[in-house]
Amino acid sequence: MTHAESLLEARITGKTYRRPDGVAMEAVHDLSLSLARGEFVCLIGPSGCGKTTTLRILTGLDRDFAGRITPDPAQLAIGIAFQEPRLLPWRTVEENIRLVLPSARRSMDLSGLIESFGLAAHRARYPGELSLGLARRVSLARALAVEPDLLVLDEPFVSLDAQAAAELRRCVTLAAERDGRGDGGRMGVLMVTHNVREALQLADRLVLLAPRPTYILEEVHLDVPRAARSPDWIEAGRAALAARFPVLREV
Repeated sequence: MTHAESLLEARITGKTYRRPDGVAMEAVHDLSLSLARGEFVCLIGPSGCGKTTTLRILTGLDRDFAGRITPDPAQLAIGIAFQEPRLLPWRTVEENIRLVLPSARRSMDLSGLIESFGLAAHRARYPGELSLGLARRVSLARALAVEPDLLVLDEPFVSLDAQAAAELRRCVTLAAERDGRGDGGRMGVLMVTHNVREALQLADRLVLLAPRPTYILEEVHLDVPRAARSPDWIEAGRAALAARFPVLREV
């Protein structure tokens, strides 16, 4: 990867928590990761391995760690869609999306973004009137409203029924395949998941994480175009990874 292509470079030498009983617990150990502009990377690992902790460090939400992130995440426009939509219940769909915009852009036309997520009929509704699938779409639209350098997704499809998950994956795919942001730059995507199948469906590169304290077991580059990734191809890829990495057999 050339410097011009690089979006984020991380070296996390260690991240330690202090348990309530005072015992130190290491969550991440000696993890190095790079992300290029226009690249879709999935962090995959078993539950509790430290995926979300790593994500919080990479996005600047957790600065209590040993290591370095370049550039400082504060210098990047980062849009985040969490597992929980985190919508304000007293704000409408459109108002929730606008909340992340700087004051100078707060009145900009969001019709195209709202329509692209199938939310035009819901823009005046409140979160309590939405299904989980629709609420997740609002969360993703809000993350993209800032025209991010980096789009971060923390298990965005968990707990959704098959149809809602498929629709949200379609929205994510369309966002990832856009030509660029408003300034012509290319957005990178970093997604945390424990679902190998959905990672194989969406990503350009898989980063396989070990159980806690987590580190990178291996990085897998996926050269097959997304449109050509059939269910059989995805299942074969999942089986091959599970055979090589027993820790992924239940992922």
